[in-house]
Amino acid sequence: MENFKISRIHTKLGIFRLSGIINNERGIKNISYISAEYMGTDGWYELNLQSEHTQNLLRDIQIEVLQHLA
Repeated sequence: MENFKISRIHTKLGIFRLSGIINNERGIKNISYISAEYMGTDGWYELNLQSEHTQNLLRDIQIEVLQHLA
């Protein structure tokens, strides 16, 4: 397991600030997020990690996050 912190990542779905833990088990990388924020017009907005919408959003940008961390 390895902690990560991304202060700013530009993705197809917007700009995010993310932190969490990346687990590389049996060659499969899994991300557990500790915090996630989205850049809106008035600054950073914290995302509710328990929300289904947020989970789907983070799943949609997972490949971009993994590429950024590589």
